[in-house]
Amino acid sequence: MDSRNSNSNAGTYKFIWLGVFGHPDDETSASAGTMVKWIKKGGEVHVITATGGEEGTLGTGQIVIKRDDLARVRELELKKNLALYGANPPFMLRYRDKDLNKEDTGILSTKVLDIMHTVEPDVIVTFGPSGISSHPDHIAIHKATVVAYRNYKDAVSKPDKPILLYPAIPSDIADLYGLELSEEEKQMDIVIDIAETIALKIQGLKNYRSQEDAQEFAERLSQRDDSTEGFAVSRESDHNWQNSKIVSYLRSL
Repeated sequence: MDSRNSNSNAGTYKFIWLGVFGHPDDETSASAGTMVKWIKKGGEVHVITATGGEEGTLGTGQIVIKRDDLARVRELELKKNLALYGANPPFMLRYRDKDLNKEDTGILSTKVLDIMHTVEPDVIVTFGPSGISSHPDHIAIHKATVVAYRNYKDAVSKPDKPILLYPAIPSDIADLYGLELSEEEKQMDIVIDIAETIALKIQGLKNYRSQEDAQEFAERLSQRDDSTEGFAVSRESDHNWQNSKIVSYLRSL
């Protein structure tokens, strides 16, 4: 066993989570509740953020941000939230918002793969084929992460192969918000009860004070009775993923 991944207090394996997303706040919207539970149980969390979100909204409430300052502000919001959750500082790829799909998928995937080899994740979480909102940056990071995952999985010598997950949304909720999801992204393969961490997820969304979407999502979550996050296991994952210790660990959170 890799000693880097051992919990010295318990003598048990420390599972590692890697989120790969397009913009600051994607990681919180998609999976903050589960990430916090993962960390509380002794796991480790890393996040790759591909762009600075330069084309987002310029503040909420009384906050007004200059366009040239927005990437810096959003990166600070991201770092504040990851520290709040107990996660590691982010890996920033420094692409410009809405330019990610202009990058060659092979080049982008190599950058993601290099980080995978550095942190050695057991679970990789990224957007599914539709990117949830059909945002071109979301779709670009999905494509690059899938390519990186294929290469990383082939190189890993661990008995349990890493699992690739997509945030999943039930069909009725997708229809309610007019989301054109792939069938894969509607598969609620793993559902995590985040009742004990949803308050922190809502706080994280509110901490993205530059972004109207984050504030609106925080408000919706505050009014919902359902405190869960769902994930679809990518078809790229091992066909025997149901019996994986990684999935058992995730479901035990």
